[in-house]
Amino acid sequence: DAAVAMISVSALAIGYMVMSIFPSSSGNVAGDVCTTLFGSTSILTLTKTEVWLCVILSVAVVAVFCFCYNKIFCITFDEGFLKSTGTKVKIYNFILATVIATVIVLAMNLVGSRLISALVVFPALSAKRVCKNFKGVTICAAIISVFCSFMGIIASVLAGTPVGSTVVVADLI
Repeated sequence: DAAVAMISVSALAIGYMVMSIFPSSSGNVAGDVCTTLFGSTSILTLTKTEVWLCVILSVAVVAVFCFCYNKIFCITFDEGFLKSTGTKVKIYNFILATVIATVIVLAMNLVGSRLISALVVFPALSAKRVCKNFKGVTICAAIISVFCSFMGIIASVLAGTPVGSTVVVADLI
């Protein structure tokens, strides 16, 4: 499943990037539909408020994850065990769903709804190949994610390609 998601999202990102490089053969791809699906064409289109909101919510997500790390680990691998300890599993499932939803909403303006799964899946897949335990995979995935996002944004600015698809291609590489 992960390989299928990786290939389909990568193909979509590469296709959209090529369409933006050769605009005469692709027609009008700069409309609102393409921005919603594939994200902003430039990092510079984000407002100051959106950037600050991203920073604040990113810090909140990291804090919640660090504070609830053990419970999130248990929910991810053995929810039955967590129930047997008397922990209210529904609360931690809600927290985990809220954190994931927050991350997705934060990246929607920049990357778009169609490419967002790549930002969630690719770093985790790469980290899983390098690290063998949950904590290592989590830390490595965060590092890979930040590095690929930074490289994708820089490449996007230098090459004049859409940010979202360029970040996904950086993740793919």
